Amino acid sequence: MLRSMSSPTKVAKGDSSGEALPMLLRIPRFFDPWGGVNMIGFGDVLFPGLLIVFTYRFDKENKKSAYNGYFLWLVIGYGIGLGLTYLALYLMNGNGQPALLYLVPCTLGVTVILGLIRCELKQLWDYGAEVSPSSVEPSIEASRSV
Repeated sequence: MLRSMSSPTKVAKGDSSGEALPMLLRIPRFFDPWGGVNMIGFGDVLFPGLLIVFTYRFDKENKKSAYNGYFLWLVIGYGIGLGLTYLALYLMNGNGQPALLYLVPCTLGVTVILGLIRCELKQLWDYGAEVSPSSVEPSIEASRSV
């Protein structure tokens, strides 16, 4: 009996859609006699990656060390989230799993929990939101000077 692919797997593979852009990474399985591949979507790498880079910038600007910052803990959390994703994939007999279901709590959850513990959540939330004088519209500045 043939197993049909789940809808997310069909979309990621571009099945019969004619889409030329790849939407997932295919990683060969080591020690697999049938030559199978593991797949992870670009979104599962991109969105947590943006959060990890954000925390890296935050750590550098606030001169935080590796242990007192967020970057190292988010990279570890991302690794744990990937491990949980592959564990769920194994337990579900190879049926596709939404990796963000496991990656978001292990990255965003770690950020929020560390921010709350360190009382820096507001500082994290407001980071990068400062309005520079050059971004104020000239008409607003002109009305202030009158």
